[in-house]
Amino acid sequence: MKQKEREKFGELAIERNEKGDVMMPRYDCVTTHTSRRSGITNMYLSHKFTIVQMMHVSGHKTPKTFMDYIKLSSDEIADEIDAIVNGAKEEVF
Repeated sequence: MKQKEREKFGELAIERNEKGDVMMPRYDCVTTHTSRRSGITNMYLSHKFTIVQMMHVSGHKTPKTFMDYIKLSSDEIADEIDAIVNGAKEEVF
């Protein structure tokens, strides 16, 4: 919201397309938090670590906050369920 206010008062110049969507290079959208969240999500998807180990790396205190933090698509969740049901991998939890 603050960006819109700054743009409105001419304090911030943001390039927009004809629909009004913000146009910016993808690398400008990546923050340290984006990288951290992606790293933890990729750790989870590698199935090499337990949730407790990943929680120590990420600093989360409970499995619920950890699971809320990682970003999984519907396809990734479906793949996880399929792998467990078909015995393709052992449960990481």
